[in-house]
Amino acid sequence: MNHHAFVFAAQQFLGFELCNALLEEGWTVTAIDEAKETKDKWMEIGRNANLEYVPYGEWDKNVRGGSSVFLPYYDQGRGNRAAFLSEVDKLLSKVDQPFDMIRIYSNGRGNKDLEEDGAAFYLPTLYGIHQPEEFLFAQILTGRGEVEDYVDDPSGAIYVKDAAGMIVSLFSKKDTYTLKPLSSRSWNEVLSYITDETFSADHREIDSVGKEVIVRPSKSHKSIIDQQEKGIRLHKIEE
Repeated sequence: MNHHAFVFAAQQFLGFELCNALLEEGWTVTAIDEAKETKDKWMEIGRNANLEYVPYGEWDKNVRGGSSVFLPYYDQGRGNRAAFLSEVDKLLSKVDQPFDMIRIYSNGRGNKDLEEDGAAFYLPTLYGIHQPEEFLFAQILTGRGEVEDYVDDPSGAIYVKDAAGMIVSLFSKKDTYTLKPLSSRSWNEVLSYITDETFSADHREIDSVGKEVIVRPSKSHKSIIDQQEKGIRLHKIEE
């Protein structure tokens, strides 16, 4: 059977990795975002007959029956990069068509009224190549100087590719999950590979929503940070 997924905010941090993870599992993916052109990072996926990119303004506002729709609210961040996701959510909630909805939030966020009709995931800090500059790790690696404001959730840090892979493996169960790293100190462990400075993040204890799922790392923190730093250097050279 040829499974079809619609991934919104597809050019953002987690959205892009969801596309990648779905393609690796043999899915057909319609990737939708606001930009007219695809970003350079799409070359990492290469040519793939199962992938179609559609600018949001050209999307026909329909999804195929039996498909799965991914709404990574996680990618809105403080910069609100994917503000159109709420608009899509409201639009599709009125469509009389059977499809699965998968909503993905940062810990402590989410709309409890919308989670009953599909799967929902809650995530701590995700990191890796292409991490947005609202995150502390990215700010330090880009050398932005004094850091005062960041969106990190210090309760944990998970490699973005591992999080995307776990979401793709679980969403068909239509349940609610909180993804947690193997180590409760993972956020500080990652930070130790970037700087000797200490940071006190404004973080209150957040209860897990639904089932807790441990995401085991596929790579070491150091190798992921090295890759993220290399990606930043290459981007600066290209500019």
